Amino acid sequence: MNEPLTNSASRTRFSGKSHNHHPQWSNQPIRLIEKEKRDPLLVLDDFFECYHLRDVREKLWEWVSEVVTSPNEIASEPLERSSNLYFYEKVEGLIEAAHILRRKIHKHRRKRQKIKSKKIAHSTETGSRKVNMHAKSDAVTVIDEAATQEHILNKPKQLQEYTDEDPMYVITEVFKNESLDFLRNQLRDWRHIALSADCAIYEEGEQREQLLTFYDHLLELTEALFIIYAKNQNSSSTRHMIEAEKQQILSQEQIANPMQVVSAFFDQFPLNNAIRELNDWQEASICFTGVYPENMSPLSALITYRNVLCLIKAANRLISWRFDLLSNEHRPNHQSGLHTTDASSPERMAF
Repeated sequence: MNEPLTNSASRTRFSGKSHNHHPQWSNQPIRLIEKEKRDPLLVLDDFFECYHLRDVREKLWEWVSEVVTSPNEIASEPLERSSNLYFYEKVEGLIEAAHILRRKIHKHRRKRQKIKSKKIAHSTETGSRKVNMHAKSDAVTVIDEAATQEHILNKPKQLQEYTDEDPMYVITEVFKNESLDFLRNQLRDWRHIALSADCAIYEEGEQREQLLTFYDHLLELTEALFIIYAKNQNSSSTRHMIEAEKQQILSQEQIANPMQVVSAFFDQFPLNNAIRELNDWQEASICFTGVYPENMSPLSALITYRNVLCLIKAANRLISWRFDLLSNEHRPNHQSGLHTTDASSPERMAF
């Protein structure tokens, strides 16, 4: 179609290609009616009344999953998969920005109407609210970077080596150094790199689909472990940090019982299989030769791999601890008064 669609009276009667190439329409909206062009908030209201933000994320992810796992030509090349993932992330960000913009516009209009009806000068009030909003948005998470220097010849133990003796220590160390939101972002970018790498590991659509499934369950596991970590903290600074983190995947039932999520993960991915998938993921990211996403580099990909490996091993150990604890509850205690526990033992854990 080479001519502009001047006969379209409304969106419902619109017929034609939305990517019309006429020079007068190349960078102009063609679906909006005049009323919506004058007030685009009407479009945002209509959209978000039909779809919640979570629904949009799920639908977008269904689309991009089908694309990147397709055996057809549309996803045969790593560059094509990378391009689709990049476009998906930008569209998701655009919709989230529209969601925030819509709320802010409504809030601003309600405020103006209230001020107009009461004839109250709003300059001072608006300024103070902006200061409070910036103060909340600029809150800083304090990261404990203290390290113990030991004058020994042997290399110190790595964090994952403590999983058998003290899995909660491992989980605590991971979340002390990396916030939950930061880990989510790193996992997302790491997934992008692996799917975009020119590597034989994820050359087949079935293998890419398996990685995406593993990624979805890994996000649930990470949030569940964060909740377990949070329930075992007592300091006020930690409580403030917990309040700042918002679970985005788990249901209220899962948040109330995070160990069910941990158990479900290992029902789907036994420890050895999970580690194999993680190693393939890391190998694919090593093969990546393209441009890294912002805040991601080969070193940060390696750190993400190590953190996730620690969390998976520690989570598997927690399952064993819980099984032992439940077994002991049904076992007669012949040594009452002789056994003591510390804060990190299974008897004191907030499962």
